[in-house]
Amino acid sequence: MSQLSFNSFRDFFEYNFNKHSRDLKGAKTLTLQEFANKLGYKSPSLLSMIATGKRLPSSEILEELFEEWKVDSNQREIIRLRVEIEKRLTKQKPVNSLLEKLSKKDKKLRYETLEIDTFNSIKDWYNVILQMMVDSPQFKEDYVYLSYILRRKVSSTQIKKGIETLIKVGLIKRNQETGILEKCNIDNSLETPHDIPSEAIREHHKGMISRALEAVDDLPISERHLNSLTLKFNNRQMPEAKKAIIDFVKEFNERFHDNNSNDIKQLNIQFFGHTQFPNTDLSPEDKIQ
Repeated sequence: MSQLSFNSFRDFFEYNFNKHSRDLKGAKTLTLQEFANKLGYKSPSLLSMIATGKRLPSSEILEELFEEWKVDSNQREIIRLRVEIEKRLTKQKPVNSLLEKLSKKDKKLRYETLEIDTFNSIKDWYNVILQMMVDSPQFKEDYVYLSYILRRKVSSTQIKKGIETLIKVGLIKRNQETGILEKCNIDNSLETPHDIPSEAIREHHKGMISRALEAVDDLPISERHLNSLTLKFNNRQMPEAKKAIIDFVKEFNERFHDNNSNDIKQLNIQFFGHTQFPNTDLSPEDKIQ
């Protein structure tokens, strides 16, 4: 296990629970309820919240899991540090000192030197909208006005905080002569970055998906387009499928992005499984889920 690196405790829990609750053929041998009972808990609710990322484990539960899963000493220290980092990020506390310790322990470190402002700029879905709106012809730094433009999905207070965060992380800036907000780069790509804590990405995607759900009722068909496809799929082709989606998003952006427009649109693409069979389509080394 020491060769593996996890972006969040949720990932660590999911990997180890699946590893220890399935036989060699992938059939489940242990339910979450049974695992909770094994650890001395009457209900699986606490472990369920930990498994889904809704809460982080206490030190006591963490040590129980280490013992149950026979986690080696070096991996234990790495996970302890990562859990503490996640807790501090949730409370918006600095984490750089912990990141330095973690970088010495975990050579596959993906957190690097992320600061809380950067985390928040990604986590809050509306920040990317504000970043794009800054150089729009009709943009003005009026937080109540911007709240109205964003269909009252964001408060004026959130918008003010979002703009302050974007300035701090260098995504927008204030012109020293005019005082007007400006974008700091001309990169029109909005592909989600891959080198940040997974919890920030999860929160960002949840926000965007929520907006898509609301659009079903809020917007007329002339202003939206929803499509779905259900297909039989060989899991061996997952890397190829992901690349095809990424290539499509880049091509779509290059074709339709218009710097002179005031309107901001959102394109969401979700590709996920409906079923969970033993992984007959995967090679043995891939069967860790």
